[in-house]
Amino acid sequence: MDQNNKYFWQVVTQFNKLMKSAIEGPNCIDPQICHGDCCSIKIDVPKVLAEEYVKRRYATINDFIRSNIFSFQLRFDEKTGKCFLFDKEINGCAIHNSGIKPPQCWIYPTGFSNPENKQVKCKKADGWNIIDCQKVEQAKNLLQIFVFLSKLEAKKELNLLKRRLYDSDNDKSLNSLHSLKEDLKKIAPSRLGGFKDFWEHIGLLPAEGLTLQMKKFCFLYRRNCEYLKDNFIACPNICETIAYQLIEFLKLNLMPYVKENGADINGEYPLYKLFAFKKLTSFKGER
Repeated sequence: MDQNNKYFWQVVTQFNKLMKSAIEGPNCIDPQICHGDCCSIKIDVPKVLAEEYVKRRYATINDFIRSNIFSFQLRFDEKTGKCFLFDKEINGCAIHNSGIKPPQCWIYPTGFSNPENKQVKCKKADGWNIIDCQKVEQAKNLLQIFVFLSKLEAKKELNLLKRRLYDSDNDKSLNSLHSLKEDLKKIAPSRLGGFKDFWEHIGLLPAEGLTLQMKKFCFLYRRNCEYLKDNFIACPNICETIAYQLIEFLKLNLMPYVKENGADINGEYPLYKLFAFKKLTSFKGER
């Protein structure tokens, strides 16, 4: 473990210890008292923390979505309205007692100060108290360090976007689960909405319904295609030529787009944004 990670873990574990011993409240795992409302907040985490959750089998890599704040965001279950770490059987957070719970999750409902020493009410129950203000103040300072380290890591992780793109297009990836070119050749151009930055690779972002975004791109590189004139929607899949040109387009433009606009929410890069950034019509005839 490098020194930065070692320091990070000191911050996270110490924060957990301080907050756990500095606040007290009602029994949250009693379903008559609590319905896990605080677990309905979307939480951002650094990759180093996400990797530890995967290592300890609290999660898989599919439980993390790219974030524009830290490296990742915890997957939010839209059906239940809760973070995926909410465990219905225990009526609470599966990692509450792990010592590595995300620091942001500890702040609700007491916050970091209660100068009048009043009992705090969350959405469901009264009776929350800060019982050690000194520890909470220490935790508050540690949170600032946690945020700084997480944002620093997020910048480094975003700079690895280019590597993830090239790895996705590497010839070796043809034998793996993810090959960007092969994935492109399996989707209809009218179904491609853009690209998405996953844990270790760049994948496809399906369109919500049908889209004509690819029609102008196809026209630049295969203007004699039989589907372009009046049958574009019927095209069954992106051809080899267009798949190759799309990947080359990404290699040239994705990082400049990110440097100018920052990371997109959820790591999603729609075609309309990328094409607008490049001003697609301006490179008509390029090969």
